[in-house]
Parts: sequence; structure tokens; C-alpha cells
Amino acid sequence: MDTVIHTLCWYLHCLALEKPCLPLLGDRGGWLTAERTESFVEAGAGLLYASGLRPGTLVALPAGHTVDTVLALLCLQRIGAVAVLTDPREEPEQALAACAPPLSVPFYLEAGGDVQRPVLLLSQAGQRAPLQLPLVSSGYTPVPAYDDPDAPAFYIFTSGSCGKRKAVVLSQGNLVSNLLDSAPLGGYSEDDIALGALPMDHVFGLALLTGAIVLRHRLYLTAATAPEELVQIVAREKITRMNGVPSLYLAMAKKARAGEVRTLRTGYIGGAPWTEEQFQRIESVLGMTLVPVYGMSECVGISCACHRSPQAVRMAGVGPFYPAGRGRILREDGTQAGPGEEGEVCVSSPMRMLGYHDPALTAQAIDRDGFLHTGDLGYVDESGILHLTGRKKDIIIRNGVNLSPRRIEEALLSQPGVREAAVVGLPDDVCGELPWAAVVYVGNGLSHVVEGLSACLPRNELPEGIMYMDALPMTGSGKPDKQAVKELIRQWWRA
Repeated sequence: MDTVIHTLCWYLHCLALEKPCLPLLGDRGGWLTAERTESFVEAGAGLLYASGLRPGTLVALPAGHTVDTVLALLCLQRIGAVAVLTDPREEPEQALAACAPPLSVPFYLEAGGDVQRPVLLLSQAGQRAPLQLPLVSSGYTPVPAYDDPDAPAFYIFTSGSCGKRKAVVLSQGNLVSNLLDSAPLGGYSEDDIALGALPMDHVFGLALLTGAIVLRHRLYLTAATAPEELVQIVAREKITRMNGVPSLYLAMAKKARAGEVRTLRTGYIGGAPWTEEQFQRIESVLGMTLVPVYGMSECVGISCACHRSPQAVRMAGVGPFYPAGRGRILREDGTQAGPGEEGEVCVSSPMRMLGYHDPALTAQAIDRDGFLHTGDLGYVDESGILHLTGRKKDIIIRNGVNLSPRRIEEALLSQPGVREAAVVGLPDDVCGELPWAAVVYVGNGLSHVVEGLSACLPRNELPEGIMYMDALPMTGSGKPDKQAVKELIRQWWRA
């Protein structure tokens, strides 16, 4: 990818000049045009700059699903300040203290007001009363030009589902590179209206925002999570594209009536395994083309399928490595695996993080050649398509034999009535570890599931127990929370 990369606000400025009347950002309060968006961002950046914020200043920002929150985020990017994005459901101090090592920031920023009269609420660490900065003020301090896409711009936190949270440092260039590289693959159109239902403190949600600004389409933001409400929003706002995990798409497909979501065209899918039947059902009911993608907090985009590929090709894996990236599958001894051979997925690309907040963790994750060791296991087939098989940390070692939770989950999902599945390993005095499962199941008793598993899995891969749940605990990005699942299974077994 030889394209020159700029900051988000550079792309916003170009968009405001060329398409000033484009409705760019919307939520339940209405829409903002590209020109109005840039006007608010310039005003807010000036007010923040006058308050002491400078390039590189760390600022904690609860990442809500609203236009005013996005404006606050863009104001920070206009200055070159670093947005430390936290889950809006928890206190920022709680998120900062939960990462290793704990993170301290000098400023806290919140968004207030509404689409037409947004207000920034700025406070310094230790202060209780925030300074109110209305973005509709007539005068503001001009901000020096800033166009450094390679500088730290965002701190986001890993979910902690596999242990302690890590603070990941991303640049604006990481996000912009991802969108420019995926533009020919994702079926984008300038008349797209994207659904922003994913958290802005996760890369999948940030990618949606970046896509709207860089690829010049509309973005509708909502905090709604109920599938019936999302279906209503798709119908009302004429949504054409979205990002989601399989469980979200399946829930929407279950609630959508014939023709209700006919405007949907394309959607990225990732974050969890799916079966062929589930993939086909989503595309059939929602009338859209699914594009499998694979990325993580530490690397915004790793692989991506192409929307023009046949369904059989798209649903088989998570696509080839991005054109701008280099991927390797490494054996345990560090040598490169051959086609079809499982190993750790490693990637070097402009979408890779700058590092972790903790330099020691960065040194462990990124090798001398600049490759990120993802901790994910997979293989590349003869056609160049990447297939994921599990997590190194999730591997269950039973009597010295490595078992893949993902393989067992896929077997569970293939059983009639199983809607969701999570498999974890629990200690055992005799075998070392044993696989246990939690499932969301619609049917008459789990005996049919056990019988079905016995026919498709060897005996040592059969779960020691299967726990029925109404819903799996999820991380903020919509993935099963394996740590929570493990604890619930422990409690269930003790009881």
C-alpha cells in the first residue's frame, strides 16, 4: 500500500470541503453534516488547546455511542492528544487502575449536550467540577496544524477475558491504513449508511468511525443491544452495512421479518467461530453479504475476505492476510509452518499497534523482525486463506495431549439446537486438565447434544460436563468471556 497516510481530521477536512452537506454522523438526536462536524471539531479543539491540552497529552474519555462522544474524540485527534478510551459503563478510574501497570492521566473528558449543541466537560485529575466548554462558542483559539498519523493517538484496553487487562497504544495511521487496505475488499459505497452499534473503545467500533470519515459515508450511532431494536433501527435509518459477531447477526436474523432489513448489503463478521449453516442463514434472512475479517486490539486488521468471492470461499475461513501486511504461521520451535500446518499466527503490518503501555509486554509480543505474535493458532490453506483453530493460552492439555477448545465449540455449534458455545479447561488431579462446556441451547434436553458429539469427536475431546445457560457472559466486544465462563462452570460443578 503506497498511499500517503494522513490523520483522521485531515480526511474530515477534505470531506467537509468536497461534500459539506453530507449527513455524516447521526444518532437518535439527529444528523450532523460533514461541514458542521468539522466546525464543531475545530471549535472544541481550540477550547481544549486553550485549556492546556497539547500533542501527546493523555486524556481519559468514556467511549459512548453518541455523536457528541465522537466529536470529543475527534477534538482530541485534531490536537494530537491521546484518547484513553474507557467503557462508558464503568468509572474511568476503575479502567485505568485495572490495567497492568496501572495508568494515570492528567485530564478527564466527557461529552454532553446533544447533536446540535454539544458540550465538552473537561476536568483535571483530582478535580470534581468539570469545566464546561460549549462547541457552539463564537470564538476559540486556533489550533496549530497537526498531521502526524504515526504518533500515539488511542489507548484501548484488552477485554481481560484471558487475564489482566492490557493497555494497547494505537496510532491514527493504524486505523486509516486498515480502512484504505480493506476498501476494495469490503464492498463499500459512498452512499453507505453504517450502523455504529459496537463499542468505540474497541477496534471494531473505531474502524466503523474511521471508515465513515476516510471512505466518505454516513454513520449512525446507537447504544442499543437488543436485536429487535437494532432491526428497527436498520429499517428506520435504511442501514446498508454493519460490523458484528456471529451471535449478533443470528439474533437479528431471528427477529427480522421478511423484507424488514432489505437495505442491508454488506457486513463484516468476526470475533467468534460460525458454522456453514449459521453463515448461510444470516445471509439468507438478512439479505446481505458477509465478509469474514480477523483482527484484534493489537492489530486492527490481520486478514480479510473479499465481498466478491463466492459464499463457499468466504465462509471457509477468515480470508487472506491483508495486502499491506505480512503474515507467518510459526511452529513451536519458531520455524515457519507449511500450507495446512497449524502454528501461531504472526503478523507485521501498518495496522499493528505501536505497543503496549508496558514496554516489557511489548517486548514479549513483538519480535526483532517487527512481527506481532498474536497468541492465536491457525493455518493457511493452499488458496492462501487463513483458518483460525484456537488460542495458545486456551489449549487444554489432557494427559499430555493438546485439545483445541475452538474445535470442540465448532462441534457443539453443529448440533441442532445449540445457539452458542464456550469451552474451557479446568484442572484435574488425574488428567491435568479436562474440557468443560457452556452452551445456549434450544431443545428438549442435552442428551441429543451429547450423542451428536460422540459421533463427531474422539473420546478425549468430549466435554466432561455441559452447562446450560440462557446467555453466555460476553466481553464488551461481544466475545464469550472465557474467564467468567470458567468461574460459572466451577460454581455449577460444586453445586
